[in-house]
Amino acid sequence: MIRIDIATLFPDMCESYLSESIVGRGRKAGHIDIHCHNIRDYAGNKHNRVDDKAYGGGTGMVMQAQPIYDCITAIKQESDTSPRVIYMSPQGRVLTQDIVKELAAEDSLIILCGHYEGVDQRVLDELNAEEISVGDYVLTGGELPALILTDAIARLQDGVLPNSDAYSIESHYNGLLEHPQYTRPEIWHDRAVPAVLLTGAHDAVAKWQEETALEVTRRKRPDMLYDHRVNGEPYARYIRVFVPHKEREYDIVAFMKMIFHRRILTNREQKILKRMMPVLDLLPTPPECEENSRIWLNAKNAGRILDMYAPLFDMLREHGIDYRIEYSDTPDGKPVAENENFTVFA
Repeated sequence: MIRIDIATLFPDMCESYLSESIVGRGRKAGHIDIHCHNIRDYAGNKHNRVDDKAYGGGTGMVMQAQPIYDCITAIKQESDTSPRVIYMSPQGRVLTQDIVKELAAEDSLIILCGHYEGVDQRVLDELNAEEISVGDYVLTGGELPALILTDAIARLQDGVLPNSDAYSIESHYNGLLEHPQYTRPEIWHDRAVPAVLLTGAHDAVAKWQEETALEVTRRKRPDMLYDHRVNGEPYARYIRVFVPHKEREYDIVAFMKMIFHRRILTNREQKILKRMMPVLDLLPTPPECEENSRIWLNAKNAGRILDMYAPLFDMLREHGIDYRIEYSDTPDGKPVAENENFTVFA
């Protein structure tokens, strides 16, 4: 059983969440050991002050090193192991399911929650703290990120969930997003539950779940497919976005440039595309929209690239023009370096 200690200025905030639902039941049943500690208890002054002005100026206050150090030292003295110290910080590694699985295998963890403008860097260095982020944005304090991390770890502890299937088929655990979920009624707002889910045929249902999970990932997070394996082989290292038009296949960027100059778009679309043109000019395009031209994109960056293409997709749909996304391990199954007919945009 893992022990997680959370060092925070707001232990009641953390306890409130961690005492409810699945994590709360797991704690009561003894499947996970979680403790919340108030850093102010180690302030060493009558006002319980734990922060001060930043050297070098600037707005906001910085949490002092000594109270944090004393708090975490006291926690370590209660432990029979050497806990890893995690500092929730927007500067850290972005949390992934792989990191969660790694931390869930530890015997003990100490999670430090910063507040205000952060904490004195010296205590992080002294404690050899690892920094973990929950995303590229800034919150008021580290409590919410600490709860996210604790919740994710708790779910993987034996006994917290009914069985391993409860988490092993969920999004990110196996490198894919989860398949869609449905419940009663069978028909809602003229939308029916997929027929295969009503058959009771376990093999057919499992196949549907696997195929739809792959399709959902391809549509929503194609970048995840870069490291995905099927029967031990890479699934999709490259993608290309193209427009099948008049028995030809046009790279989407080249196609949009072509219709921009032919002025078949509305004035609003022309303005949108004109604003995008400096960006589109940076992307590789085949010469003069040649038939069957192919520009392959590195799938690792596909999410960012497809987000950039979103306005183009909207325009195409409004004009009834289809576009497609194709996936491949390597372009035409050949190493990129050996195939001069392909351009890979990284």
